[in-house]
Amino acid sequence: MPIAATPLRVLQVTDLHLKTQPGSRVWGVDVDAGLSAVLARIRERHPVVDFILVTGDLVGDEPDAYERVRQALEPLGAPVHCLPGNHDFPAALGQRLRDGLVRWQRHVIVGNWQFVLLDSSFPGTPSGHLAPSELGLLDTALAMHPELHAMVCLHHNPIPTDTPWLDTMTVGNGEALFAVLDRYPQVRAVVWGHIHAEFSARRGDIHLLATPATCVQFKPGTAEPQVDELPPGYRWFELHPDGRLETGVERVEPARMPASARRAPT
Repeated sequence: MPIAATPLRVLQVTDLHLKTQPGSRVWGVDVDAGLSAVLARIRERHPVVDFILVTGDLVGDEPDAYERVRQALEPLGAPVHCLPGNHDFPAALGQRLRDGLVRWQRHVIVGNWQFVLLDSSFPGTPSGHLAPSELGLLDTALAMHPELHAMVCLHHNPIPTDTPWLDTMTVGNGEALFAVLDRYPQVRAVVWGHIHAEFSARRGDIHLLATPATCVQFKPGTAEPQVDELPPGYRWFELHPDGRLETGVERVEPARMPASARRAPT
């Protein structure tokens, strides 16, 4: 396969929690205002990208809000590849975002990279789980394209992130995920949302990365849920032909955050 001359430019946004009613709030934060600020910054700073990842919780427990997700993201003019989170409805997401620029895409190949988008949601619980079919999809994709650098995307954190209340809602079978990944040296990164915060670690040569939500932020390291006064944000990637990965988080200023947390589902 010929080597691409320039790095791929990919953005990640996550945890939109959009409702059918504009101006709805999560933990006191206007979810539309946060998303609008993030998208405005993306249009300003990233006018040309290869595609955008949306790693779950597109909606906040309201399946009729998927049309609002489409309306918000289509004007970016780039392909938007989505996957479900614990506040999503996988069947409705797959039906309503099955074509066009904004869609649930399970496997993407661009240049010298492949992206596998997994469904870690599990009915009736905020916790994550990867069904055998999801692990099989991942195993097959990585086995078929050993020449491609790989990024694995999901909603739930597959490892603890040192925030005790959120760490009760990780991928319950994260060890099964890494058992697959450990067989494939071309895997460069695992990325997720769910924790409404920035996170970065390494497992050997694999980057482990979480991205701030476009709505409310959770304070890391707390035993009980607390709102962080940091503004919403997104993550950018430059993915080089040789497998090198550059990434960073951009937060949008100004943004009004609540002075105190209010109990709400994650």
